Amino acid sequence: MFPLSHRWWDLRTRTLTTKLTFPGPVTSMELSPQTQRLVVTSGKTVAFIPALPNGSTTHSLTLPYSPSSASIHPIMQDRFVTGNSGDEWVRVHGMDGEEREVLKGHHGPVHCVEFSPDGEMYASGSGGCSHYLFHY
Repeated sequence: MFPLSHRWWDLRTRTLTTKLTFPGPVTSMELSPQTQRLVVTSGKTVAFIPALPNGSTTHSLTLPYSPSSASIHPIMQDRFVTGNSGDEWVRVHGMDGEEREVLKGHHGPVHCVEFSPDGEMYASGSGGCSHYLFHY
């Protein structure tokens, strides 16, 4: 059944702008207005896709785990945070994929993460009914 192909259309012109194939189902998709990118997680992949067809290329990373959610730092754009349904940790990575920080404390799988618009903190939520705000 996999891989899956996803298509982005310009509804004004009714033309296909982007077509990408992911290794499995998309587990999250976030539009980062500050960076003008879609942040998509699928399988062990995190993809940073230009929201507008402006000639920028898609940047994808394969991580050693399957992130359930990811959010890029809105100001510095040099790091992103992930949650993972396979454990109770929140991870901060550089845009090269290097793991910079691991935060533990949730009591269930981390399903969602999100940077604040000013990049000063990020939030995470888990299936263990715990929610955290981390100052960055």
